[in-house]
Amino acid sequence: MAYCTITEIGNLNPKRTYGAATTPTTTQVNALIDQIAVEIDAVLQAGGYTVPVTTPANFLNSLKYINAYGAAALAEMGMFPEVSEMGQTPHWKLLNDKYEGWMKQLREGEIPRSLGIDSESIGAGSFYTEMDDQDDFPDPAFRIRSEDKDF
Repeated sequence: MAYCTITEIGNLNPKRTYGAATTPTTTQVNALIDQIAVEIDAVLQAGGYTVPVTTPANFLNSLKYINAYGAAALAEMGMFPEVSEMGQTPHWKLLNDKYEGWMKQLREGEIPRSLGIDSESIGAGSFYTEMDDQDDFPDPAFRIRSEDKDF
């Protein structure tokens, strides 16, 4: 199950159009969306989560952006394959860097803080792992990176 739609891809690539006669086509962009969703689900499943994710809404919304940025980067690359280094335009780099950064955070069990998600809004209690004998509280499955904290 994809977490975003072609509309979100169009929002990230506003100067690009997708249709039956474009490169990539609408069908190809939808396939890219599905491909990125599979990558997201594989990372989450490796972390022990049931996929596809359906709740909580804030976390699902963050996955929408991760899915959209990854698919938009691939669509941008497909639109400009003749550019040196396989379609790596400045816009592709921006999209891909955000996607790769968020995927790295997911692999490390962290909530992507740059998406504006915090423990109060996401109900982080549902993301706890089993109890640790030395602590009063269980270890969270998703951690907040220290460099992302505002204090």
